[in-house]
Amino acid sequence: MLNPATLEWIDSIIFSRNIVSPGERNVFFNRVKLGEFISLRRGAYVSAAEWNALDRDDRHRLRIKAAVAYADRDFVVSHQSAVAMWRLPWIGPRTTATHVLSDFTTGGRSSRVLVRHNVGVPERIERIDGLRVTSIARTVADVLCDSSFEQSVVVADAALHRSGLIIEGMPDFSVSLSEIRAELSNVNLRHGTARATRAIEFADGASESPGESLSRVNIALAHLTAPQLQARLVGASGRQWFVDFWWPKFNVIGEFDGEAKYRDPRFLRGRTPERALLDEKDREDDLRAAGHAMSRWGWKVADSMAALRDQLVHAGVR
Repeated sequence: MLNPATLEWIDSIIFSRNIVSPGERNVFFNRVKLGEFISLRRGAYVSAAEWNALDRDDRHRLRIKAAVAYADRDFVVSHQSAVAMWRLPWIGPRTTATHVLSDFTTGGRSSRVLVRHNVGVPERIERIDGLRVTSIARTVADVLCDSSFEQSVVVADAALHRSGLIIEGMPDFSVSLSEIRAELSNVNLRHGTARATRAIEFADGASESPGESLSRVNIALAHLTAPQLQARLVGASGRQWFVDFWWPKFNVIGEFDGEAKYRDPRFLRGRTPERALLDEKDREDDLRAAGHAMSRWGWKVADSMAALRDQLVHAGVR
């Protein structure tokens, strides 16, 4: 059973099963029809005002919390749902169901809302927002076994990149490739063994964003020369710069130009988006003046092996 005292968010969720009076139920569901409350899952609601104040990721996590709270079982959140709770990036469609681990003896059927993996509860778990969640290494291992190569690399890269960083409100963690490999031995690998091995061997914590990770995947699929990551180069001014991708053989710099560079506080570092854009232009001008070729791309190109291959070949990468 969940301990409501550890769940600061639970009071914001309204469970219709707790509204006993027929009159009160009629009033409540009329307000739902008017849009005053949003359904998180059947039987669980939140006020429209609170929902509208949340971003896409927070909304997804609130649905996960509602699913576990509605079940009133201290399940261990796992797989894609654990990825969301760990604030790791995800590319592609998100599952609408919440994935959990439960004991072998517990059993229970999965539903469209709650997918139960009756594989036992691992010894090492963490608490995030009051919920039990698989460790970062186990979360990555589960993704490696169940998801696409691209999704696996994005999650593994992000976990490795965040290792050792302190994030407010999140458990501290450090993780290595060897720890993830060790966790794979605890996961049923009847299917996806080769895919999981390929993804973990390809993972690299030097990738700083999901766009960079996805770009790396498509560069490899295009059979182009693998770039150096976060290489340090000197501009014409003598200033030193780090670049996302560097092909020294072809003297080509590659940059993934996602919105995060101009919106995420981690990249802005106190600057306005306008100042960040001007700084990025100055940086590119300095590197080009030093004789380096440069190719930039965004999400649309990063997500297309053919488009990224064509752009880099045109820039001189082989």
